[in-house]
Amino acid sequence: MGRRSRARDRATTAAAAQARAAVPAPTRRRSWLRQLNPFKFRELTRRRARAGAAGFGLGAVLCILIGRVSDDPAWFGWAVLLAVLAVVWGVTSVLLGEDDRSA
Repeated sequence: MGRRSRARDRATTAAAAQARAAVPAPTRRRSWLRQLNPFKFRELTRRRARAGAAGFGLGAVLCILIGRVSDDPAWFGWAVLLAVLAVVWGVTSVLLGEDDRSA
């Protein structure tokens, strides 16, 4: 009596384990705010960090130009924030190792 119940228990636990393994784990979507953080960015290379710094720098310049043309000082706050992101990404690109050129 004991052997059959243990065998049945093993069979059900094995089936449950296979069912759990068959279901793919849910993937976490990265929010757009998390993508701005260079310290949490996966597979960050020097080239990508430089491109991010250049993009944020151009965005800061664009905000300054819009603020000058429209005489709206609110644009300068956005320019400062984008400039800070450009500096952080630029420092990150300097601290990263060389890019792998074999690919």
